[in-house]
Amino acid sequence: MRITKKHVAAVIAPVAAAVMLAGVSAPEALAASQSTACSASISPTSDAKITVKTYYVKKTSTTWQHTDRYYYPTSHGFKKSRSDFSITSYLLDGGSSRIGVDRRKKGEVRWDLVSFSTQFPKSLRPITKKGRTRLIAEAWYNMDGIHGWPVDCKSKSFAF
Repeated sequence: MRITKKHVAAVIAPVAAAVMLAGVSAPEALAASQSTACSASISPTSDAKITVKTYYVKKTSTTWQHTDRYYYPTSHGFKKSRSDFSITSYLLDGGSSRIGVDRRKKGEVRWDLVSFSTQFPKSLRPITKKGRTRLIAEAWYNMDGIHGWPVDCKSKSFAF
């Protein structure tokens, strides 16, 4: 079977219509991402880790506009139904002021989730400078003290 222009157009048209109906603009469809992971050992046989990823698009030639922030929890050695942790993530823009702070408090999410996320409304999306932006994650694990004292962790991405 030969593929003609008519066949290619028949395949591409539904895809283009779906993108237009979903409301995804071209810059958002081509978003880049940066991530950092906050991990800690809770006991000799258990550990916890949350990878935080921010998605961003080019706002101007010198700035990024952040659209979404995703969290990917993984753990070993304890019940996945536990929710005794809290995590805060934010962006630094070369200074010490926190931009786009997102907090998840103890009991809001559980370890058995594949991922959870925050989508910033278009008018409230954080804007940061290129080359000076860092993603920071701070977490407290084991807040119920099942395996001893709560454990804290802080991680920072490379500048992007």
